[in-house]
Amino acid sequence: MKDISRRDFLKYLGVGTLGLIAKPKIPFAEIAEGFRSSDVIQCFHEDATTGNTINQAVVQIMMDESIKHLTGIDEVGEAWKSIFPGIIENNIIGIKVNVINEYLPTHREFVNCIVNGLAQMEFNGSSFRKNNIIIWDRTDWELTDAGYTIYTGNDPNTPRCFGTNHSGIGYDYAQPLNVNGVNSYPSTILSEMSDYLINAAVLKNHDTAQVTLCMKNHYGTIHNPGSLHGGWCNPYLPSLSQQIRDVITPNNIQRIFIVDSLWGSILAGPGGSPNCTPNKLLMSLDTVACDYRGWELINEERVAHGWNPISWPIHHIETAAQPPYDLGSTDVNLIEINNPSQIKEFETVTPSRRTIQIAPNPFRENTTIAFSMPKASPVHIDLVDAAGRIRDRIFAGDLPHGQHRINYRLQKRLTSGSYFVRLYRNGESIVRKITILN
Repeated sequence: MKDISRRDFLKYLGVGTLGLIAKPKIPFAEIAEGFRSSDVIQCFHEDATTGNTINQAVVQIMMDESIKHLTGIDEVGEAWKSIFPGIIENNIIGIKVNVINEYLPTHREFVNCIVNGLAQMEFNGSSFRKNNIIIWDRTDWELTDAGYTIYTGNDPNTPRCFGTNHSGIGYDYAQPLNVNGVNSYPSTILSEMSDYLINAAVLKNHDTAQVTLCMKNHYGTIHNPGSLHGGWCNPYLPSLSQQIRDVITPNNIQRIFIVDSLWGSILAGPGGSPNCTPNKLLMSLDTVACDYRGWELINEERVAHGWNPISWPIHHIETAAQPPYDLGSTDVNLIEINNPSQIKEFETVTPSRRTIQIAPNPFRENTTIAFSMPKASPVHIDLVDAAGRIRDRIFAGDLPHGQHRINYRLQKRLTSGSYFVRLYRNGESIVRKITILN
């Protein structure tokens, strides 16, 4: 049998199909000390780029479907809104990009797709203002070289864009971060101007840190990154992320991690031109899981191009998963979405065999759970809370092959928030996030 690359395999799935390939999660009942694998969305589309051009309409579909699958919410605005607890219409969302390499930045078109999704959030009947979004990195000139336009106006429908070196911005010398014993001063865009943060990173190998992904993106957040490169940047990188999580107010300002993997550098990074075209994006709520998957993707591309993989461990990723940092997990539940151009038609035909469709979501009392049975078998469907406790048995019984819809009504009053519907069949567990409102 002829060996084929991972990308060729995905192409064989066909344009317009949605492929969800997920490693089964650890059953909630078997989770020790509340830990479980972290979802990482990996969305691929062979038409995301053409030559040196980004097809933004295609990338928008990729971004929208990724956020919906990550959150389990089928409406794009509500999916983004669920990422930012307590958000109100006047809050500011910062998007930290990486533009130090103008030949391989977080691309403007890629970030536009994030902005368009955020603008679908609604508050009192009005859309979230794009002017409440700040796209930023270290300097104005690096942003400009990467294709961004520095913001100078007051249009409510235009996101702001500028660097920490922009007039009136600068670093926050009143709030030093203790990065493994080194005082590092954060950008005031992070410490004072933003209520929430999106980490929009790039896919690169690195001669010192081994990889440049989400954690490394924050070297553009502080005034002295050159002081934090010893020991392969370990433990400076996890220490910096921990300080951003625990010291910057409000705590946990950083909500989501996204890697622009349309192009990548997998050899001789972090500078220079891209040397692979994965046509992918990565998205997760876990910085460790996202970076771990980014490392895997770099290695997949290296092997496909005939180069040796970067060996594990990537020390700062491994350290970040351990005490005292506890930034996330290297146990990844990978959810792959492939060529989602025709996803709307696909979804109206039949649920994927590996997914659960829940509508409405969020819901107050009633919702409908739709799923497919590849063959007859016993089925258990449970409502599980974030701590892994079963809160309600939704269904238990034998079901035949085919499509099924279960109407579910809450039998008890539960606290508003995020829960999970877990379907167990044929030895596999499929989990979908839901939101209950009271």
